[in-house]
Amino acid sequence: MPNTRKNKILAKNRDGKLGVGLGLVFPSAESIGLVGLLGGFDFINLDGEHGLFSPESIDEMVRTADGYGLTVTARVPNIQSSTINLFLDRGVMGILGPHVETAAQAKQLVDACRFVPEGQRSWGGGQGTFYNDGRLLDQPGLKRTEWMAATNKEMIVSAQLETALSFENLDEILAVDGIDAFAWGSNDLAQSMGLPGQPDHPDVKAAETSVQDRIHAAGRKMAWDMQTAINLPSLILDGAEAFAKANA
Repeated sequence: MPNTRKNKILAKNRDGKLGVGLGLVFPSAESIGLVGLLGGFDFINLDGEHGLFSPESIDEMVRTADGYGLTVTARVPNIQSSTINLFLDRGVMGILGPHVETAAQAKQLVDACRFVPEGQRSWGGGQGTFYNDGRLLDQPGLKRTEWMAATNKEMIVSAQLETALSFENLDEILAVDGIDAFAWGSNDLAQSMGLPGQPDHPDVKAAETSVQDRIHAAGRKMAWDMQTAINLPSLILDGAEAFAKANA
């Protein structure tokens, strides 16, 4: 078989379990090392839309995670192929595309993430494609297209539905092949529904429940059907609050 990274989330899913991850909003190779040593974690998620990540720091996060056998996923800033390439070429194996509102945008997301024939992913020369080294890609008896197909199988593509318009266009979005899971953006959804700052408003929650039911009825998944993650800031704040209270 081609020399490809294996997606730990998908491996856990095949065993009927959720992938367990740590979410980062800023670069922290040390945090990756700590959970890698601790064990029990499968992936690291980078918030590339609102977080503080450069291509260089993404590269470092992936290299560190690789050393501990952890998969890296990311929410990207936008669904432009040039943007997504910056993450995939570093070795990120799961992409959450924000603000997907139409079937055309859903197709654009898939095309950017998957190689042909499932998409139109551009070929790069970073660690995500083993630096385009023929000794790693063109193994005896194998074609590069086999490596591309194997990589497609390990890629997770998720669409973030975070506006009323995306909910209105759900049926058309669901008709697009290649999306593995869907997620919300409750704050942005509330704002688009005329309820700014009210992500827990009953109307927002009712809309999300209805759409989730429709997604499941169509045989599709939500992101939390595949994985669960805790954010590093939450861990720090929870621990700091507990420590402060214990020593007040």
